[in-house]
Amino acid sequence: MRPRARRFQLRARARICYVEAVSTQELPADSLRASDAYRLMISLVAPRPIAWVSTLDRAGRGNIAPYSYFQAVCSSPPTIVLGIGSRPDGTAKDTLANILDRREFVVNHVSEPFAEVMNASSAPYEPGVSEWEALGIEPEASTAVAPPRVRGARASLECRLQQAIPLGQGPNGAPSSTLVIARVVHFHLAEGLLERDERGRLKAIDPARLAAVGRLGGIAYTTTAGRFDLPRPPAPPPARDRE
Repeated sequence: MRPRARRFQLRARARICYVEAVSTQELPADSLRASDAYRLMISLVAPRPIAWVSTLDRAGRGNIAPYSYFQAVCSSPPTIVLGIGSRPDGTAKDTLANILDRREFVVNHVSEPFAEVMNASSAPYEPGVSEWEALGIEPEASTAVAPPRVRGARASLECRLQQAIPLGQGPNGAPSSTLVIARVVHFHLAEGLLERDERGRLKAIDPARLAAVGRLGGIAYTTTAGRFDLPRPPAPPPARDRE
């Protein structure tokens, strides 16, 4: 028998928000196949930003591929993380191998005009094949690191590796994924994105100008066209004032 849905209240100052409780299914994580856990992760942790990562190998050949296990985790110093899974045979993907060898890379912002070529760059090209050349992606020189950035990208973050942490265990005893922690050492932004207030501080960038593309579950992507704004709430009054 399905449990009856219950109605409960969330009180926030003078407002009351009614939330409908729902029936749930439980899945112990340890009982899941890796492929099923992956489908849950990419479906539930969404939407996710996309890091279109450009690197160079030891011979100086370029590689570029997208990763959506990606997030900003610190502002001082600016720091980002990437989760890069291993190949099915346990070997490192070109992006990770290049980052570990060269200790630097570029995260290129993905806007709507780049969505299709970004997706195409995720194909399993043979090692040593440059997605830049295969797909006609135009490179542009970076400022502080050797790997190039994408010409026309609305933003690029030049990064240096701080730490790489293996996670889990996959085939042949190799890690199932590697957490890459990197410091952003240089920012590039398209003309017109930056605005300052009367005190000279940077304003938040207009999402419509960035036209960012995000990742959902399966083969689904999303844009920021349907966004809404919520002002940050003020600090609640001290407990004694609410008595």
